[in-house]
Amino acid sequence: MTQDISSGVRAVYAFNRAVHTQVVRHSIQLISKKGPAVKFFFRMINPFVAWLLQSRLHGLISFQLMVLEITGRRSGRIFRIPVSYAKQSDDLICLTLGENLWWRNLQDCSSATLIYKGQRQLAPVQLVVNDAAAIEAQMRMLIAHNPIDAVFAGVRLNFKLEPNPADLAVAATRHVVLRFELAKATPLVAN
Repeated sequence: MTQDISSGVRAVYAFNRAVHTQVVRHSIQLISKKGPAVKFFFRMINPFVAWLLQSRLHGLISFQLMVLEITGRRSGRIFRIPVSYAKQSDDLICLTLGENLWWRNLQDCSSATLIYKGQRQLAPVQLVVNDAAAIEAQMRMLIAHNPIDAVFAGVRLNFKLEPNPADLAVAATRHVVLRFELAKATPLVAN
């Protein structure tokens, strides 16, 4: 009888693992294609998410998302970009693909405006570019904080939600880390 139960548990575990793997794999394929539908989806939802993060309802999602306010170097236009973050000591760590253009507006800046937990602040920013080992370590921490970041980074997770080392190494070569020093941030008055 005990063997029947343990073999049944193993069968359920194997089934759940297979389903989880397929869901994560399908999500990675869908998002990593970056087709017109996915780009359109984010173009439509990002303004709503940015609005929500600036509203009194920010607590619904501000435990894992914040807004970066970036001024375009050429256009002078202000972009509000929702990003996932993880807190490390007094720093907030964000990640973006190197092929995204918006982060380049921060290359010559010593600080950036962010809306973190409903508060608008000016925080010192540091970029980590072309340092795969440092980016991989930060990416591992971000995925531990919010496993959905693995899907956006193209990193498969095992059943315990641990990142695949090979995927993590490849993803680290394609991403940029943004580190905001929250301890040195200056509160700003909302516009």
